[in-house]
Amino acid sequence: MNTSNQGSSFSRGNNTQADSNTKTFVLPDKCFEQRAACVFRSGNKFSIYPRSQTVSKAPVSIDNKILDVRQDILLFIPILRKLVNESNGTYISLQKAAEAAKTTDNQVEFLKLSRQYRSIIRVCIESLQESAAMEQDGVKKCNLLSYITIFYSVECIWHLCEILYIDNIPGDVVLPFLLEWVRFHFPCHEQTAAQMLEACERGSEDHPEYWDTVIGMIVQGRVDVARALMKLHSSVDSNEFKLVDNSLRSMPVYSVYGGISTGEFTISWKHWQAECRSKITSRVLTSQPKLELIMKLIIGDYAAFESIRGSYSSWFDLLGGWVMFTAPWTRRHELGAPAAACAGMATPTHAPRTHLDQMVRALLDGDLHQVIHEIQQISDNGWFATHLTDILFHCGKLKILDKHQNNVTARLRDSLILEYGCLLMEHKSLWSAGLSYLGSCPPEGLRRAELALERMPIETEAKAMRVIAEAKKYGLNGVVRTVCACASSRLLRAGRIGGALTWGTRGKHGAACGRAAHAALRQYAARGELPAQDALLTATPAMLPHHPLLLAVKYSDFHRLYKSREFKKAGKLLVSLITSKLAPDYFWETLLLDTLPLLESDELIFSSEDTIEIMLCLELKSSNLSAEKADLLRLAAVRNLARASLADEDNSNSE
Repeated sequence: MNTSNQGSSFSRGNNTQADSNTKTFVLPDKCFEQRAACVFRSGNKFSIYPRSQTVSKAPVSIDNKILDVRQDILLFIPILRKLVNESNGTYISLQKAAEAAKTTDNQVEFLKLSRQYRSIIRVCIESLQESAAMEQDGVKKCNLLSYITIFYSVECIWHLCEILYIDNIPGDVVLPFLLEWVRFHFPCHEQTAAQMLEACERGSEDHPEYWDTVIGMIVQGRVDVARALMKLHSSVDSNEFKLVDNSLRSMPVYSVYGGISTGEFTISWKHWQAECRSKITSRVLTSQPKLELIMKLIIGDYAAFESIRGSYSSWFDLLGGWVMFTAPWTRRHELGAPAAACAGMATPTHAPRTHLDQMVRALLDGDLHQVIHEIQQISDNGWFATHLTDILFHCGKLKILDKHQNNVTARLRDSLILEYGCLLMEHKSLWSAGLSYLGSCPPEGLRRAELALERMPIETEAKAMRVIAEAKKYGLNGVVRTVCACASSRLLRAGRIGGALTWGTRGKHGAACGRAAHAALRQYAARGELPAQDALLTATPAMLPHHPLLLAVKYSDFHRLYKSREFKKAGKLLVSLITSKLAPDYFWETLLLDTLPLLESDELIFSSEDTIEIMLCLELKSSNLSAEKADLLRLAAVRNLARASLADEDNSNSE
């Protein structure tokens, strides 16, 4: 199975690595030797199961075994969840800043957010380093070290991309920022230099790394540190050292705020280099080969740089120094040639180019299409590609990809975000973060979010409430209805009618409310107890048109009025329920029998018209009552009709 540089887990069996990009899974058990079938499941999972080759009535002697194969998700390990959650907050802030940038220039805010991303990555690396230092298990320690390598490369590339495409560099002169990048990510000999300067002992050249450290400071552009180290040499007072120190001290430094133009600085620079070159050709430094090497380095001699290439792990270490001593006025878009020069320097070990080499080279060449392609190959499950592409898109730096196709950058950005958001939706605690990514790419993202939320397992009411809150935030009313209906059905099966009714009304789901209302009415008809009265009293008016719920609510009101001895209002409400014919067959007996105590009451409750309506419904629904109860109701109705008729006659006479 091709895993595209991602790990995979297998529930049973062994696996062997076929090559760097392919994993071969050896299926265990002989039952799979005959025939196997595969079915894809949600997320990056699929299941393999045995299937019989022949169809027969006789039982097949195959064990019922299902093997699950799933992709290992790097971001799902506990130590990296903080990275996901914190970067999600920065991502949301970036979307708000991008919206504000439509009316005002928000480049400073983009730079601030980019640095937030890098800070989050640095914290993640530090956490991984602490865990790796404490880990005793060899395999786990190796995994943590590989994670450190991944996110170190991520932070390194992000920083360089920030310099080249996000930061607003004055005059577009990139050298100071490039030197800062080299010093920060490739701090060669920095600790040794600090130790020697702290000791401040004459004769420090006896230290085995003295000259390597001095040259390292020169290459990193830290000329002042190199001069300070040279003063610790026992021969610092010799003419050779004074000559080199004077050359380093008088080296012109370009600054856009220096008050001189690029042309004037170029003349001064070339004059200084000519002086340095004359000192080399005069052979006054022949007796001090290290000092001669330093002089060759500061005039940008390619052979000199190539001679020290083997002392460094990568060509990145030399890049800042090469630019500084060959063309310190280099603009951002002119870094391709220096990068090619440094990358082409021969090394004694002939080490193969790493993936980081390819990304840095593509970035310095300005090939953003290749950069995005390369960062997608990093096995961080798309975190880097998603967030870097998003910020570059909002900064307007990806428009170069639209030369031959329309809107390709927006589609590229959306596809990465959608894929990353769907990945997070698979996790039981990161799904809300994934929802924010999908919600930022309408309408496709919202459609995916709706499908994912509807299929999400909801074990508790607390999670259901959280899902509903998130769905409402993005206007996913269909999800709200579905979740509420499922929660209502689950509670109804558990006999919790009040809870079922509450969830039905919360989601404004008529069918769920109807089922819960029917259950409440059936329970009252069977036991004489009306459940969920609080829920019925707080039912929203918008749900009342659903007949079962309307009947349950009005019947609950009838009970409330009856208990408060407001018999006339209760009787009027009961008659309206009877004449509305909302009641299902199983509840007609209850409604009709509830009229009996009111018919027999000393106080006249029902008018003659109401009594006639009751008698009419009694005859129509008499099949729902026993003969004895029906006769009893007829007798009470006749008596009440007689009393009501006399009362009506007395009223007419008095008028």
